Amino acid sequence: MDRPANEKFGKKYHLRRGREFRAVYAARCRARDGVMTLCCRANSLGYPRLGLSVSRKVGKAHIRNLWKRRVREAFRRNRPSLPASADLVVLPNRLGTVPPYPAIVSSLLRLAQVAAKRFERETAPRPSLPPESPPS
Repeated sequence: MDRPANEKFGKKYHLRRGREFRAVYAARCRARDGVMTLCCRANSLGYPRLGLSVSRKVGKAHIRNLWKRRVREAFRRNRPSLPASADLVVLPNRLGTVPPYPAIVSSLLRLAQVAAKRFERETAPRPSLPPESPPS
């Protein structure tokens, strides 16, 4: 059975190079909850991209792979609900077990919105203060 074209998880939706991950980390825009930490950075592509950083501290290989599968699936199915033009890097928390898929979906969507708002607020031009008048 064919998937709709808008739900495919092709190469253009991946962060693949180390410099792309470093750029997201350098933006210092993060949101965290009990399930994962999400780092965010704006991109000029018009669609969101996903990067996964699942360290060995999370668990053995089968646990890390399950995390990655569930986060990729959550991203793929909910891409229209995520902020457009954003690079997202997901870092799972060390829970010992992988949370259920609905918990990952709700966490991803909530954290993506929070991180996008923080990034917009930090990068928005700040109004300049009027010059102070000399004391009389």
